[in-house]
Amino acid sequence: MEETLKQILSEIQKVNQRMDGLDKRFDSLNKDIKELKDGQEQPNGSTINHVVAKHIDERFDELKDTLEEQHRVIDTLLVRSVKNESEVKDFKRIIKNQ
Repeated sequence: MEETLKQILSEIQKVNQRMDGLDKRFDSLNKDIKELKDGQEQPNGSTINHVVAKHIDERFDELKDTLEEQHRVIDTLLVRSVKNESEVKDFKRIIKNQ
């Protein structure tokens, strides 16, 4: 009976040692998983922010180019309008003088 108890105690100690080893490995795995998650969140967040910022910059540049082109058109139309108004005044003066 005493021999059986010693064997059972020996087996329980082996199981306890294995459990301690498993606990350490589990804690290590949890730490590694947490580090991986933290590492992935930062670059992904940064990457998303970078992509969004790049898209905004591209759209801003496109809008800026469009506005500059529209300003050139407006300036051209303004010059034409002044020229046409001047010609209309000239025609009115010619007609009035006849």
